[in-house]
Amino acid sequence: MRKQIDEQRFQMAVMCLALGRAKSAVKADILANGQKVSQFSCAELNDKRDQYFAANMEALINQALADVWRLPSFARYRQFAKFWQD
Repeated sequence: MRKQIDEQRFQMAVMCLALGRAKSAVKADILANGQKVSQFSCAELNDKRDQYFAANMEALINQALADVWRLPSFARYRQFAKFWQD
């Protein structure tokens, strides 16, 4: 019998991956504009991240859903991944 996945832990992992990608995109955008990330406070970066996340939520979450199975804590459920992606 397979062990049930912890839904709350799964959702938090997906959100962490999605928000991490949003923050990376914001940092890349800052660098592309010729600015330095160190010119922004953590609160400003988080505000920009939240705005980017709100604008691109669906794509970020879909990417995170595809990649969450690579995390060691969820790798054992990889064969059942198609059930959560539907």
